[in-house]
Amino acid sequence: MAAPEGNKYGEKHTLDEWIEIFEGIYDKAIEGEFLSLQQAFIESDVRPSTATWLVNKHKALATIKKDIGEAIVNTINKGGLKSKFNPAMSIWRMKQLGESETINTDVTSNGKDISTPIINFVKKDNE
Repeated sequence: MAAPEGNKYGEKHTLDEWIEIFEGIYDKAIEGEFLSLQQAFIESDVRPSTATWLVNKHKALATIKKDIGEAIVNTINKGGLKSKFNPAMSIWRMKQLGESETINTDVTSNGKDISTPIINFVKKDNE
């Protein structure tokens, strides 16, 4: 007899169990145990490809994965600022994890009106 269509026989864990596993990884990331997402998943006995598939399938897991990445960035940032890690490499790693620099340039006239002179480039017949 064939298995019914849409069965879940091949699933190792339920969604609730995966959420619990991801939350455990997040807790370890907060403690500073990981310096990359790959390390976080591999050392937690979750294949990175499985994590990617699950994250694409379940929004709740995608949110937790983002939190794991933020916790790792926090660890790297603190390490760079406290000279525990090489600052240049810390910046590079944080950018690899999605951090970005935003440069906002404010060009204003400090509240003054800007007058633009009108230049007439029309050639007159007598010129």
